Amino acid sequence: MTTRQLRFRPQDKRLLQSDNPMHPSLQKLLTGRAIESLADVHYSLDQMLAPGVIRNIDAASDLLAQQLQGGKSILVFGDYDADGATSTALCMRALTMMGAQSPAFLMPDRFLDGYGLSAPIARRIIDLAPDCVITVDNGIASLDGIAALRAQQIEVIVTDHHLPASSLPDASVILNQNAWPDETQGRNLAGVGVVFYLMLALRSRLRESGWFDETRPEPNLADCLDLVAIGTIADLVPLDFNNRLLVSEGLKRIRAGHCSAGIAALCEVAGKPLEYLCSSDIGFAIAPRINAAGRLEDISIGVRCLLADRQHQAHLLAQQLEQINSERKQIQQQMSAEASAIMATLDGAEIDASHAIVLFHPDWHEGLVGIIAARIRESYHRPSIVFAAGETGILKGSGRSIDGIHLRDTLDWVDKNYPGLIDKFGGHAMAAGLSLAADRLAEFEMAFKLAVSTIAGGESFDEVIECDGELEDDCHNLEFALQLQALSPWGQHFPVPSFVGEFEVVEQRVLAGKHLKLQLTRAGKGFADVEAIAFFQPEPLLQQQFEKLRIHYQLDVNRFRGQQTLQLLVQHILDEDANSVVE
Repeated sequence: MTTRQLRFRPQDKRLLQSDNPMHPSLQKLLTGRAIESLADVHYSLDQMLAPGVIRNIDAASDLLAQQLQGGKSILVFGDYDADGATSTALCMRALTMMGAQSPAFLMPDRFLDGYGLSAPIARRIIDLAPDCVITVDNGIASLDGIAALRAQQIEVIVTDHHLPASSLPDASVILNQNAWPDETQGRNLAGVGVVFYLMLALRSRLRESGWFDETRPEPNLADCLDLVAIGTIADLVPLDFNNRLLVSEGLKRIRAGHCSAGIAALCEVAGKPLEYLCSSDIGFAIAPRINAAGRLEDISIGVRCLLADRQHQAHLLAQQLEQINSERKQIQQQMSAEASAIMATLDGAEIDASHAIVLFHPDWHEGLVGIIAARIRESYHRPSIVFAAGETGILKGSGRSIDGIHLRDTLDWVDKNYPGLIDKFGGHAMAAGLSLAADRLAEFEMAFKLAVSTIAGGESFDEVIECDGELEDDCHNLEFALQLQALSPWGQHFPVPSFVGEFEVVEQRVLAGKHLKLQLTRAGKGFADVEAIAFFQPEPLLQQQFEKLRIHYQLDVNRFRGQQTLQLLVQHILDEDANSVVE
């Protein structure tokens, strides 16, 4: 049995700057997340980061306005994940709203094309003969493909948020705050956020030129914020103030029904009522259905669903995504079992001593190795890369990392110290993709583990889960849980509040053979019995009869048949005498 340690998040006892009273427990939660004023969790569009802070945005909007007003053909080139799909859909929707003549989009095939605007993709684009190409959520590393387009006098506007290689592409204009180390604002935008800002700047440029009139009214680009919310949450970018604002405003519109029929249909098949949709619903229910298309089939299905305005078409596309996602779950379950079997053959002490984990199985699905890498990372708290067989003699890998170990920089270290070992790579701090020759897997595993041990500090491998400590008894109620939800969105770098507490178990039962349903109580002042659920628990815990439980949990609102009740979502079951996670 392994353990992980909980650490209580530091809490500032000073009061928030506010004219309105707030429950002291809420104040502690917010100050522990570096919130200084209630204004930092009250969002409105007039507080949004100004488009002008994005480098090159004036040049990009001028060029795009010339293309649009000149009736030129515009092609949007996306990526095969949820951020890429929402970025593509937003670009298509906004361009159409502003009067572009039949803009088109092209999405890469994960298995045939790989990531980014490669040279083969460029040849396909050249055959389509567009005047202008807008890359969304990709392009910053596509030197050869963009050079091929520019050689044909095709204008290329790169909108991206990924880290660049040592050189930048020779695009007409580049919008990517992460391409320049001296830029500080807007670096956390997802790909869909960068595109949104370009569309805002384009609208301003068109307005100045008198483009809009009675026959071509100026659009309200806030109608695109539903897509911004979905893509931002799906891509797991840090939720700084500006991203929280964009997500909050997008969620407001979705909850009010101001979204495409496709988004509404996606929520319906996922069993998530529009009026209560939250960021965790996007992350765990909506985004996986979009991503499934790119993992197994064609991400264009997801784009068409996001753009669908007719209910019948939207329903058919959402059902198609639901079927693909069901297939994804089945394949993933098999791969997870095989990965667990491989890990079981390894020496436990060797795993503990290892700085990284590299796995390969010849039958694994290339589109799902990232999910398996994430599961391995979660179980062993080590940077993990999982490979599948790609084309003949080539392995395709996807990795996930832990705090303190920047995965793309680690792969860059390998590339510099072992030239030619990695064929291609790219990504973020926490996730990356790569390819290499199959006969060099053992060499890569050695080099990658060496890179991690060289770059990382020893404390990186001490897994610590932050939480907000004990919660007062009188906060275990529906009203307090609703107040927490009102402070959302929660997400990356702005974590949902979680607590530690000891409870007596009144009743317990197993649901679907894998979930533990509980009724809990304790003799605290103002405490009423509460239901709790612990999802996907190991068999020994499911069979154990508990009299008392010490748990790490979140407050949740369970909505069923028009009724709202408090429910505790159990994150971890803890040792009775310590804050160590039992697994």
